[in-house]
Amino acid sequence: MMKKKWKKNYLRSDSRDGSMELWKAPLNGSAIHLAVEGSCGGTSLGIQMARQAILDGGRVLWAAPELPDGTRFSQIFSGMELTASSRFHAMNLVGNMDQSIQSLVNAAKMLPGVALVVLDDYCPDSGQIPKDVVSAVNKLIEGSDWTTLLISKGGVAMDSSPLIARGRNKLDADAVWLLTRPEDNSKRTLWVDEEEVSLRLTEEGFQH
Repeated sequence: MMKKKWKKNYLRSDSRDGSMELWKAPLNGSAIHLAVEGSCGGTSLGIQMARQAILDGGRVLWAAPELPDGTRFSQIFSGMELTASSRFHAMNLVGNMDQSIQSLVNAAKMLPGVALVVLDDYCPDSGQIPKDVVSAVNKLIEGSDWTTLLISKGGVAMDSSPLIARGRNKLDADAVWLLTRPEDNSKRTLWVDEEEVSLRLTEEGFQH
């Protein structure tokens, strides 16, 4: 597969009330492999990107074993029109992975204006990503003309790296992001292709 050209234009923001700047991601049709440290907000980042895609007029497909927490979803989607939620489609990622991904691809191609497809918690929390999962995810990436976000737990690095993105040499992603929690507070660090972005996680989402 020929990978899409990656543009490092991620330092964008919007302000809801003039005092809070929300970090914005590049939704440019790339496939993003996001490895996260435990309990540091990976799903929240995905929800925030979904909010951004819908605000831009797009549609979002979300696939995971469990739906996003309703309270967290409401916090990040606060201030949006009720009709916006009709452009967020959630699917349960259960059973045969290849069939689940094929159903997701079919839905993405059938529904108009799909801008973002999110796979959250699509693989075991530790160890190697199973071959059938890698194969299914790569099929999703190969046939996409939308931004794809793959969210999974990262592995502990044995060197100076902040985190290991498991399967980074097997998944056909265009970019690898690492989300870490450097301190025991709301501060987060997002590594975008080895560039460091300092963020703070609040009820409304990630700010910078």
